[in-house]
Amino acid sequence: MNMKGDTPIKLADISKMSDEQLDAMIHNIRERRLKPVRDFEEMSALKAEAIRQGLNKQLNKQLEMFEKELSRADKALEKIELRAIKLRALKLEIEAT
Repeated sequence: MNMKGDTPIKLADISKMSDEQLDAMIHNIRERRLKPVRDFEEMSALKAEAIRQGLNKQLNKQLEMFEKELSRADKALEKIELRAIKLRALKLEIEAT
């Protein structure tokens, strides 16, 4: 979901987003994050077929790298969620003054 003015080059100003818009943005990030998880699950299911075809070593290496990258994505998402919480707190503090 692109917020008004949100493009890969020019990002939307999150300081002007409502809580609903911030929640929607985080939801979209989570949804994008789930696609690689689904891909990983699918590739894991193909492991038996890869063994049968002698591709097990290559598949294992790719799965290991994928898991590491997925872990980094999880950590990045956690940082984004924490940053959104801090921004909301600052926004509330600014509005209260």
